[in-house]
Amino acid sequence: MCSRIMKWAGILPAMLAGGLLFAQARAAGTYGLKRAELEFHVGPSIPLGSFSRPSFSGLSEDGVLEYHGARVGVNYGLSFGYYLSPDWGILLLFNGHSNKMRPEPFSSYNSQWPWEVETADKWTEFMAMAGASYRVQPVDRLVLAFRAYIGYAHLISPFYRSAAVVSNGRYTFKLNSDSDASFGYGAGVALKFLVSRGFHLDLRCEYMGVAPFRFDNVGGEVSMENAAFGSETVLHSSLFSFRENFQMLNVGIGFTASF
Repeated sequence: MCSRIMKWAGILPAMLAGGLLFAQARAAGTYGLKRAELEFHVGPSIPLGSFSRPSFSGLSEDGVLEYHGARVGVNYGLSFGYYLSPDWGILLLFNGHSNKMRPEPFSSYNSQWPWEVETADKWTEFMAMAGASYRVQPVDRLVLAFRAYIGYAHLISPFYRSAAVVSNGRYTFKLNSDSDASFGYGAGVALKFLVSRGFHLDLRCEYMGVAPFRFDNVGGEVSMENAAFGSETVLHSSLFSFRENFQMLNVGIGFTASF
């Protein structure tokens, strides 16, 4: 019994000393970092969930138009962070997305007709966010930074035009562009390689989401041209509504200037 006590009496102080040395080494690393950081990044943006589903797949249960159809695009942005302590900081983030629309026909109008896409514009989104960040330095010259944020998000829908030729008639569907603002949120992690105390190379991955954007009374038009009647054009204007659950996975590379 005494030998066990003596054994643990030797192990416990050694473990405590090791833990203190690790904490001191990590603290020394973060204490050696500068407080203010200006970050720039760019990379692919990958749509998730319903936002990435085929466009115009029909009407939803509440009768709104299913738009969707975002392709893998690009995200870009900058952020400014200031660390109130060696580990914890606050940040301002500005991020943009540009995702072309998947060129799929307007099948919800009439799935039996040979629709062909004539114009499929892009989804454009912008975020201005504020949040908190936390960083650790597991080894020399490498820093892991975690952050979460909330704020303002704005989405611009694409202009779309699709046409179908049936017998002697040519039918065209057009949907105008529109925009809406909503509440956005996100979280991510970055791996930073310290070229110097004032310059870092970054590799980051972030998830961004938004409370559903609401597009109401968006102008649309269906027209018909019939060669048998001297190319007479019949227009039918409609107002469409749709919701977009914007979700995006961003992968980015960039650099940080710290001061």
